[in-house]
Order: sequence, then C-alpha cells, then structure tokens
Amino acid sequence: MLREQGESSPGTRHEEKQKVDDRLEVTGTDVASAPDNSGSQTAGDESDAEEMPESPEDVRESIKQKFLVEMPRDFYDFWEFCKSLNKHKPEDALYDTLGLRLVGPFDVLARKLTNSSVKKPDDFLRHWRYYYDPPEMQTVVRGDDETMYHLGYFRDDPNEMPVFVASNAVADGCQITKVAGNLFGALRKEISKALKDCTDTKARSALRKLNGALVEFAEEKRHSITEASKKRPAPQSATFHRAGLVVPVDKRTDVGYRPLPMSERQLKFMLTQISKCKENDAENMLSDDLQNLVTRVNIANDECDYGMGLEFGIDLFCFGDPRFHPTILMQTTLAYQLLNREAFARILKAHLRRRLKTADLSVLSSRGGRTP
Repeated sequence: MLREQGESSPGTRHEEKQKVDDRLEVTGTDVASAPDNSGSQTAGDESDAEEMPESPEDVRESIKQKFLVEMPRDFYDFWEFCKSLNKHKPEDALYDTLGLRLVGPFDVLARKLTNSSVKKPDDFLRHWRYYYDPPEMQTVVRGDDETMYHLGYFRDDPNEMPVFVASNAVADGCQITKVAGNLFGALRKEISKALKDCTDTKARSALRKLNGALVEFAEEKRHSITEASKKRPAPQSATFHRAGLVVPVDKRTDVGYRPLPMSERQLKFMLTQISKCKENDAENMLSDDLQNLVTRVNIANDECDYGMGLEFGIDLFCFGDPRFHPTILMQTTLAYQLLNREAFARILKAHLRRRLKTADLSVLSSRGGRTP
C-alpha cells in the first residue's frame, strides 16, 4: 500500500532537501544548469564503477538487489502458471499462442540473469528497459519487435508494490496504458484481444484452452482477473505518459505539489521548437522559456513542492529528445532524491547512459539485443 499523503511534514521535507543540497554541493552539481551536450548516452557516474556484489540466495532478495524494487505475489505465481504450461521454458509458454515472452526480472527466475552474466550492477537496471519506460515502470513481458509492445509493473514509489500492470508500444510513442491490477488480469485481456482478431479455428481453440487454464489457476491462487488497479491516491497530474504522477502532499498546508506554469500543449510546443534547432545552437537550445521553467522548478523545490520538478522531468523524458537528457538527469534525479525515491534516481541514471529505441534490449546478448 502506498504511503498516505501528508505523511511527511514540511519541516521534515526541508531537512531532507538540505541533505540532498549538501550532497550536490559536495559533488559540485548545479541543479539549475544543463551541460552543453546531447545524445542518447549521458556522462557516467560512480555507479558504473561498482563491483558486483554477491547474489542473495533468496530469489526475492536477489531480484530486489538487481532491479532495486520488489516483485508482488502475482509475479511469482504467474511464473508457476507458465511453468504449468511449459515446464522446461516457462518464459516461452505464451509465445506460440500470443507472441509474448517473459523477460526482465523473470530472467532471474529462469536462471539466465545472474551476477556473473553482466559486467556491472547498472546492467540489471537497463535489462529490457524500453525507450519510454520511466523508472516507475518495470517491463516483465515483451511482445513483437515491430511495435515494441510490452507489459510491465507500474509503481509510484520504489519502496511500495506496483499499483497496476501497464502497457506501452514504443512505435506509438510514450503513452502508458493501464491494463489490469495484476499479471493474470493482464493476460486475460491479451487473450481477449487475440480472440477478437483470430479467425483460425485451431488458434482460437488454443486461446480458449489457455484462458480456461488461466482462470482456474488464478482462482486457485486467489488473484482477481477483473481487478483494474491496486488502491492508489488520485494522481496530481497525468503527465505526458498519461499513467499519472503521485507524490505526498500535506493535507493541512497543501505542500508537496504545484502544477507547471504552462499547459501541456504549451510545453510540448516549446520543446518541439527547441528540438528543431541545430544541436550546436546553445542559445536557442537553452531558450529563455526553458531556463525560466527550470528556475520555477528550483523555486518549487525550495518551497518543498517537489512534485513539480518530477512532473517536469518526466515530461522531458517522455518527449524523447536526447538533447534534453542532461536536464532530465539533473532535475529528475534531484526530485527523486527529495521524495526519498533514490532507487528511481539510480534507474534513471542507468537508463539515460544507454537509452535505445530498439527492440533488442537484453543485456544477456553480446550484441545488446534480445536472447533467442
């Protein structure tokens, strides 16, 4: 269950921000400025130099160590369901009927992804992380390579369990669509979609058989296939990806979030105009409007409305232009730190260092691509 809004007092958040500011001062980071560089890979940090730790024996702890978040109960039960369909390769159990494969943290259960199979800890955080996957989304199922459709858990806080299973198709943009409250409900919807488009008698029979097995297994494990979402506070903003943003807001003082000083349409227009500039045109790239917005975000941070900076960073991330990566790195990382969502900050850093718009995202392949 997510932390209740209003849990942190303004005084406590001021203390938290001072700690973050002290760290930034020590490292010489200016949160109000962006380096004059662009591209899909951002300058490295100390995390890439970390040595690989020993992997915990407990699989749940092993997954948390690698991906910095915990998986819910339905994740492990879903693996058992797929094992009942394909004992030797559960990760491929849904491929023949739906063209879906289990990936990401499931590769730990499949014993493919181990501490000896990667070079550094951040590789785990990039494993099957699609171009528009914010830190809040953890991909666990991949679809076709053409649209780069995939399913993943979406959570507002790395210290909490997911609030729903969501989907994204990279070819269609950054929109994240809520699918179901758990993987069993998500699979039920995938089967329903497939049945609508399927005319082959044999294929339809296989889909119905799969659906029957799914319903029976879900009922036995007490997972609702009709659950839309876990309990979640109303989002303060939809953000560009439409899945919503939730941050703690003090009920008495209304401190914690303030909206951006421009509409979504205005922000998209401004970012589009900047993107049209030549990459070496620093004067246009760092336009007065963008710098003014960064200043407003910093003022909001000073007044403990950390949600504004997070919304700004997420929107820049969703816009997708690599030239904004330095600004995203600074503003969004700071927001996550101020919100005590440090794991998301690390995930974002790792992703921006190697953010690829491709279907080949497995770190297990020598070419950085998908495993066969």
